[in-house]
Amino acid sequence: MLKIVTDSTVQLSQEEIDRYGITIVPLSVMIDGTVYSDNVTITKEEFLEKMGTSTALPTTSQPSIGSYLELYDQLGADGSQVLSIHVSGDLSGTYSAAVQASQLTKTDVTVWDSKFVDRPLAFQVITAAEMAQEGADVDSILQQLEVVRNECVFYVGIVTLENLVKGGRVSNTLGKISAFFNLKLMLKMTAAEGLAVDTKGRGMKSLTKQIDRIMDDIDSVSSLREISVTHVGLTEYTQQLIDRLKQQFPQMPITINQASPVLMTHAGKGAFAISYFKG
Repeated sequence: MLKIVTDSTVQLSQEEIDRYGITIVPLSVMIDGTVYSDNVTITKEEFLEKMGTSTALPTTSQPSIGSYLELYDQLGADGSQVLSIHVSGDLSGTYSAAVQASQLTKTDVTVWDSKFVDRPLAFQVITAAEMAQEGADVDSILQQLEVVRNECVFYVGIVTLENLVKGGRVSNTLGKISAFFNLKLMLKMTAAEGLAVDTKGRGMKSLTKQIDRIMDDIDSVSSLREISVTHVGLTEYTQQLIDRLKQQFPQMPITINQASPVLMTHAGKGAFAISYFKG
C-alpha cells in the first residue's frame, strides 16, 4: 500500500483529505510569543484575526525531522510505502526536513519537491493519491507528477509590502518607497522559474491590468482542469475578482479558500492568489 503525506501549506478541502486518506504534517506559527500548529491548534480565521492585532510579524517554522521520522515509522509499520509531497524547497525547509527523515526511517519513503505551495501543491497531492488508489507504483506516479508540476501556474497579488518588509524579504527602503507610491506587486511562480516578481505598479489599477492579462492567459489554455483563488481575508477587490472569474469561466470549477497561516504571514493582509492547472 502507498500512503500520501504532505504539509499544511497545501490547499485541500476536508472532503479531499478524507477521500484520499492524506496525512498532513503541520508547520508551526508563532504569534506574540505563543506557538501554534498550523490548522491544528489554530484555524485560518483565528490566525488572520490574531495577525491583524499582533505586535510583531508572526514567524513560521517547518516540522522537525523528529516529527517526520515518527510519522514515517508509524505509517510504514504495516509495510506500506510513503510518498511525501511538500512545499517548494526554495520557500521552506519543510522539504529538506522530510528528506533527512526519509534517510533515517526504516519505512520506504520517497520525498517529492512540488516546487509550489497552496493549490498547485494540492494538484500534485491529489494526482498522486488518485493514482495510488488505482494501484500505480511510485515511479509511475513521479513521472505523472513531473507533468502536473510543469502545467501549474501560480500568481500572488501583494496589496501591501508591510509583512514582506517585517520578514526581511524586501528592504526597509523599498518598503518606504512602496508605501509612498502605493506600490503593488504581482508575483508569479512556475516549476521552471520559481517565485519571482512578475510586475509592479502603483495602486490597485496596476493589479487589475495584470489580472486582465492573466485572464487572457487562462482563456488561451485549451485543456484547463481547475482555477483556484486563495485570499488573505476576503476583501471587496478579491470578491470582484472571484465574480469575474465565475462570469468568464462559467463551466470551470473554481475553488475559493482562505490562505494558510504561512502564506498569510509572508503575503500580508488583503493579498490574493490565482492558480490554475492545465491538466
